[in-house]
Amino acid sequence: MSIFTNTLTVLRGRWAEEFTDTCLIKELTGQAFNSTTGVYVDSYSTSYSGPCAVRPAQTTEAQAGQQQAEIRMYDVYVPYTTTALEPDLLVDVTSADGYLNGRQLVVRNIRGDSYNAVRQLECEDTQNV
Repeated sequence: MSIFTNTLTVLRGRWAEEFTDTCLIKELTGQAFNSTTGVYVDSYSTSYSGPCAVRPAQTTEAQAGQQQAEIRMYDVYVPYTTTALEPDLLVDVTSADGYLNGRQLVVRNIRGDSYNAVRQLECEDTQNV
């Protein structure tokens, strides 16, 4: 084994220990009108479901009309083997942290690197905006 392979194995193992949350990453695939209730029901396809780590990234302020708003960003880390990721996917978070539990984030960017130890999703919290 090379030094790179050994390092990669250690990095992947270390990241696996950090995955204390669970994420369901999904894509909106359509809507159907329910004539009984009079509302549209969304349908989704799952891109990933499993362990993850959610960390706060940054909060910025923005002007929206006459209102001041905060944009909250989070980094969501998933295993390096996760594929089929793209911007605008939805991330449903299950966490022991009461603030994060039940949050839905929107993927804005996906980062990878040469080590390929983890996938980093830059996500926006669009709730309570």
